[in-house]
Amino acid sequence: MSNPESGGRYPRPSINQRLVLSIQSGAFEGSYVTKVLETHDGNLKVYAPSFRGTILPIPPGEMLSLHFSLDNAHYEYECQILERFPGPIPTILVSGPDASLRRVQRRSFFRLGANLPVSIEPVAPLPGTPPPGPASEGVTVNVSGGGLLLESPELYPEAAMLDLVINLPDGEGPARLRTEVVRDAGRATPGARGTWFLAVEFLQVEPDVQERITRYIYLLQRAVREERADPEDER
Repeated sequence: MSNPESGGRYPRPSINQRLVLSIQSGAFEGSYVTKVLETHDGNLKVYAPSFRGTILPIPPGEMLSLHFSLDNAHYEYECQILERFPGPIPTILVSGPDASLRRVQRRSFFRLGANLPVSIEPVAPLPGTPPPGPASEGVTVNVSGGGLLLESPELYPEAAMLDLVINLPDGEGPARLRTEVVRDAGRATPGARGTWFLAVEFLQVEPDVQERITRYIYLLQRAVREERADPEDER
């Protein structure tokens, strides 16, 4: 059943309701909590997805999945970014629920936003050759069982191998894994001391480290579901 603000035959979220926007592919793949600010002709104006105060550079026309709850039911549909609104509080306009809307029993997010400190150790491509850049300290933007998006103070080239030491919050000490840069996702912060977004894939991960990452992602999934289900918690 539609709520009073539906304005049509499809259920839709209400003003001030929290949502989850999921980017299905690319460097910023992951799920981001946001909130409905206004409605315009059936479309939804929401906070722009961001990480640590940096707005993700997702252009108009990009397709996303939008997830929301209503009357103890969970829904998702494919939406499109219609317009971006810069300003002190950047927002985006996304298309409202349509024929792609479906009711779901549960949803697993395989990659979620995560802010974890990372030590980055570039690996020389051949013995006796220099590594593809200096060691540095960065943070994760999102993480999955097979890769992550990294915010790095160094711009490492595509195909560069990086040994990452990630401090997972599980009390089991640092987790080390070898990765490969698969994409330069753009500048994260401007200026001479700016940082970059780098998408990396896991190349070598010990089974116990893989299990720890999978367990951590599960805890993130559960936290997002609980946050989405709390109607009193507003941004």
